[in-house]
Amino acid sequence: MKSHPNSQEVLEALGDKIVESLGAAVFRARNDLDDYRSTFPEFVADASERGLANWIHDRLWSHLIANLEDSGTVQFVDSGPTREILLDDTYRLRIKRHDAHGRVASYPTATANAFFEQLSLELQLDGGTEVRLIAGYRWVPESREIGPAVLSYRDGVDNLVWMVELPEPSHGEPAVPIAGPSVPPQPQFGLPDADGRSGTIQQ
Repeated sequence: MKSHPNSQEVLEALGDKIVESLGAAVFRARNDLDDYRSTFPEFVADASERGLANWIHDRLWSHLIANLEDSGTVQFVDSGPTREILLDDTYRLRIKRHDAHGRVASYPTATANAFFEQLSLELQLDGGTEVRLIAGYRWVPESREIGPAVLSYRDGVDNLVWMVELPEPSHGEPAVPIAGPSVPPQPQFGLPDADGRSGTIQQ
């Protein structure tokens, strides 16, 4: 049976600067969306789900670069549709919105599927590959608002292993695991995606 790093191990390895920067980027993107909505409410009301998701993604990416570009251990990859953050040649992060059960939307390309697959913990520790993570936020579809900052680890796009909420400047609590039941597949965000399915969320 494949073993995986738990959330506490990953958070400690990432370090406070990375974890706090991920939370701060979501906090600032949420403020950007509030400003956008108050200044141009009709633009936000008319935006498609995909268009609004892309707008938020751009704001998150901009804040992450501002927060982390002076760190010598961080590399940014921005190539066409692919945006990734590489940390110490060990962790590879992508930025995505999560639904309430931790599912993410992704086109089921070979590259995307390869990213979501994890090798065993033993191979990871032996230098076999990076640990792949998804950072971002939980989306509140009813109000079209940015929820808490989160970090998730999955082994396959539909197999969520764990998800934690990250501290943000507004409250500063430590990252905590999120528990939730398995849920049936549902369409997400109005975007093309493989069937969504979440497993048990563990620490």
